[in-house]
Amino acid sequence: MSGAHAAQVDVPALPLSSAISMLGRQTGIEILLNAPGRERLQTRPVQGSMSPNDALERMIRGLGLSIRRVSARIYVVVKAPDARPGKSRVRRLPVAEPQDILVSARRRPERDEDVPLLVTHVDAGVLNNAGVRTIADIARLTPGFIATGQTSSATPLLVLRGQRRSISDENRLPLVVYQDEVPLPNQAALSPLFDVAAVELLRGPQGTLFGRNATSGAVLLRSVQPGQGTPSYLEAETGNYGLTRMEGAIELPASEQFALRVSGQRMRRSGYTRLLAGGRADDAHSDAVRAVLRFDPEGPLRSTTSFDILRADEIGAALVLAGVYPSGSVRSAQNAPYYDCGAGACDVDSYQDTQQAIGRRISQSSPALSFGRRFWGFGNVTEYGDDGLLVRNIVGLRSTKVHYELDGDGTPLQIYDAVTTSHLRQLTEELQVQGRTGSLRYIAGLFYLDSAPSGPVIQTVSRLVRPDNPASHIASYQTFRSGAVFGQITATLGEGYLADLGLRYTSEKIAGCSLRSVEAMPLTTRQCLDDGGTQARSRSGRLTWTLSLMRRRGDSSIYLTTRRAFRSGGYNTPALGGTLRAYQTFRPETLTDLELGAKGRWNIGGFSGTYAAAAYIGLYDDVQRALFPDVDYDEDGDPATDPITLYVNSARARVAGLDSDVSLKLGTRTHASLSASWIDARYTRLIAPAALTSLLGSDPLHNRFSYTPTFSGTVTLSHEISLPERFGTLELRADYAHVSSVRFTERVTENFAKQTAYGLLGGSLTWMRPAGLPLELQLWGRNLTNRFYASGGGTLNPAYTAATIIPGVPRTIGLRMRYTFE
Repeated sequence: MSGAHAAQVDVPALPLSSAISMLGRQTGIEILLNAPGRERLQTRPVQGSMSPNDALERMIRGLGLSIRRVSARIYVVVKAPDARPGKSRVRRLPVAEPQDILVSARRRPERDEDVPLLVTHVDAGVLNNAGVRTIADIARLTPGFIATGQTSSATPLLVLRGQRRSISDENRLPLVVYQDEVPLPNQAALSPLFDVAAVELLRGPQGTLFGRNATSGAVLLRSVQPGQGTPSYLEAETGNYGLTRMEGAIELPASEQFALRVSGQRMRRSGYTRLLAGGRADDAHSDAVRAVLRFDPEGPLRSTTSFDILRADEIGAALVLAGVYPSGSVRSAQNAPYYDCGAGACDVDSYQDTQQAIGRRISQSSPALSFGRRFWGFGNVTEYGDDGLLVRNIVGLRSTKVHYELDGDGTPLQIYDAVTTSHLRQLTEELQVQGRTGSLRYIAGLFYLDSAPSGPVIQTVSRLVRPDNPASHIASYQTFRSGAVFGQITATLGEGYLADLGLRYTSEKIAGCSLRSVEAMPLTTRQCLDDGGTQARSRSGRLTWTLSLMRRRGDSSIYLTTRRAFRSGGYNTPALGGTLRAYQTFRPETLTDLELGAKGRWNIGGFSGTYAAAAYIGLYDDVQRALFPDVDYDEDGDPATDPITLYVNSARARVAGLDSDVSLKLGTRTHASLSASWIDARYTRLIAPAALTSLLGSDPLHNRFSYTPTFSGTVTLSHEISLPERFGTLELRADYAHVSSVRFTERVTENFAKQTAYGLLGGSLTWMRPAGLPLELQLWGRNLTNRFYASGGGTLNPAYTAATIIPGVPRTIGLRMRYTFE
């Protein structure tokens, strides 16, 4: 490994985190520490004229660590593959310094304190100890972020700073999940997590640097990479509800140029919700594998290729009847004989009486529920150059095949049932050039996304089925293309000031065929057109920006950032008629925000930690909302033109809030963290057409943002107990997450769509390195008080009469064992 130019260094023996911080200041480079549990190791003193690389090697000699050079000016210290810290004779100091956290919010590795936006970073150690298995589990650790199912577990809903996806749209996402820099299709967002190095949650609009334009944020998943010192492992877990999980990773011996890591997970669990007709729902039955190949020859070229596959055959969420509305289509004269007959199997009110008798953990849904997924993905990141000039190409190809059967009304009645099949493929290509010249750092590039059907995209909806109103088929074959050119510069202004300016222009196009029919069931775009489907298209484009000013002072910084981002427009399906004909298309939604934040480290009286806080305000224009018209709302008498969901530009809004994260190290063995989020989201002006305001509720201007609790917070406390050396170490951990009341619909008069405030208590006891073995045993529990809560809304529309919810996860306990091949 070649180093930079020689420098005069003088670093005494210190704790590792303090020593590398001092060396970085003396040599003018960034040295990042990614070796959890090694922060307190005592380093060797180094003195004299030498390169940063030589100084680092001398400093960490004998500590079981290795050095990875990210660029000419950035080094990362990681755990060496053959390290055996349990047998180390190095001395530990009584006070631990916070380690540098590596984040990639600006598409390059940087210290968190140097980034002018709020980033929540969760490393592998926290993920394992907190029992994180999906992105939905991340939400337990990150207040203000919600990840759940909407209507069913087959439609992931990710919410941040008041912004959520439309109920069934794949393309207009306010928050995007990235797997190793490749954007994931929405259906893949809640896939199982395994062999993950870190998760980063970027809060606020991402309208410049990242592939997809996003108005609320991004989630970055970073897989463990081969050849970087992370050992192979095998993990087994068992628990209540029949939980069995096997997970592992193996890294083949690296050659001079190649390194390969293969990981996988097998998950099995019975369902949390019992079906009255027999069986259980909300189960887990998935198998996933990932392979990552790294090519790193001598010279400026390097490339990483990954391939992953997921196969899941599950029951999915079973909705539970929460109540019945006094009105709705069920009670009309033509539907009453089948759904409101007064008593028995043809009466929705009788099912509500039954639900109250059997409780909220039992669903009356039909036993035909299913949720099947087939995902695979390919990604490649190729780089050429160094920190001075670096060219990067990022390509991704994803395929998602989903089939699910949903009982939306939570009863055996055919009030609202759906069978959905969706086969999509997504291609992304990104070319970047980044580097530095003088006091400027820059990045510029091109991005392209192409999403299209790869098979059937069709839904069969049974809505108030009668002999004269059979189920209908809804086909929606959409091709979505997005292209962008972007650039951003970071300028060092002197006296600790830095400024960022980023611009991006995005152009997007949606086109396709849509059809609603009782007889025709087209399985391709061509069949949709041949069966009389309607062609439609929509274009949108916007200029977005990022502008920030930061002041760094020691280990702290303050910043002021403003950003603009947008969510693309689109068209409704099927071809609308009657009074709705004028609302076939809708405009893009835009957000302009202002964020003031501070972050850094502190060390007072032997206690140390980190802090980050940000206050923000965002102004939304042309807010897009999904409406649910009743049958023949358009008054044209033709069911083929009735939309299930109607998207419109409904309002303008203002969202303000405060996010904060604080960590504390109370001596060497006790750690605590506190995270909180407060948000106030309000509509400021109604712009929906007068003909549609009745669908927004009785007082639409005072509607509340759904899935947006005013306050949420998490407290975590851990304490390490040292045992005699041959017995290892015990760690006690407890966490509590509180969520204030939250609405699942925006209507303020809604009685069944409000979850009152609740708290979830979790904890674990972990035994590390028993008998000196590289073994970890953990007894864990989640929702220990078995608090019932609704994690999401099902069908909450007075037009359907039946109101349903998705129950949250009950109390779970388990035992996890992890063996590391050091």
